[in-house]
Amino acid sequence: MIHLKIQFKTEFGQAVYISGNSKYLGQWNPKQAIRMNWTENDIWEVEIAYHKIEYKYFISQYESIQTVLWESGPNRVTTKHTIDVWNYRKVCFQCLNPSNCLIYISGSPETLGKFQKRIRMKNKDGISQYTCLLDVADPQIQYQYHFLTKSEFSSPVQKLDLESEQSYYKDALLVYSDNLAKVKQMIFQLNKNICYGYVPQSKEDYRILKNFNLKTIVEFCNTQEKSLLEHQLQRDDCQHMIVNLYHFKQENFTQRLLQLIQIFIQKYQLIYICNNSLSHLRKYLQVYEKLSK
Repeated sequence: MIHLKIQFKTEFGQAVYISGNSKYLGQWNPKQAIRMNWTENDIWEVEIAYHKIEYKYFISQYESIQTVLWESGPNRVTTKHTIDVWNYRKVCFQCLNPSNCLIYISGSPETLGKFQKRIRMKNKDGISQYTCLLDVADPQIQYQYHFLTKSEFSSPVQKLDLESEQSYYKDALLVYSDNLAKVKQMIFQLNKNICYGYVPQSKEDYRILKNFNLKTIVEFCNTQEKSLLEHQLQRDDCQHMIVNLYHFKQENFTQRLLQLIQIFIQKYQLIYICNNSLSHLRKYLQVYEKLSK
């Protein structure tokens, strides 16, 4: 038998029910759901036959199911005794780590350190992972990875929408990253608004940028043949804009560069600036940092 528990304080005359994808849980039909048993401290519990289940809780009238109020978030899964928290989900962050280097994770929720501390991920069989509880009602969950090798590298900050996650690892929602090695070579972070790196060339490059919420791409070039600003709509909802610095007058080059970057940040909040010469690009960004202080 599997023993499931959840704490929830209902109104008088209400009860907590559990429904799921098996015949024991009514095949997602609320009318055939199981009413859980109330115990002290508003703990509701139930025992069901052992099997892998996909399930959710809802609130309805105690005597007969009429109005149904489902809990928020994606479905739950388990094969073992579980103590759940209403509107929270267990989330497993995993990233490919064949070199078994030290990887830490940080994020905006309290269980991810509120970006004030980093949590070391566990390494096993070339995978680093960390599991925690997250509030599905939080629309602003953000997180990032930190590599410690000979030098330190932090991935761009990513946003997490728990409602859209559909993959599972054991009894947790799975958030998996398999391209961090390429990200480490491709993306560098200047500050909270600017990431930079090489110009994306392939569909995979654009997919990586999109996964890290870098959908606004600003490419700097210096070519006489091109106009000042060219717009290109690229794959995977990424907007790729080419800015030709050749047309900037030399006497006010630095000021125009500062104004241009500030305009992009005000409009898009997070931008990816790129050029196939990182040495030139870093010089431009050093000028920007110096003037923007």
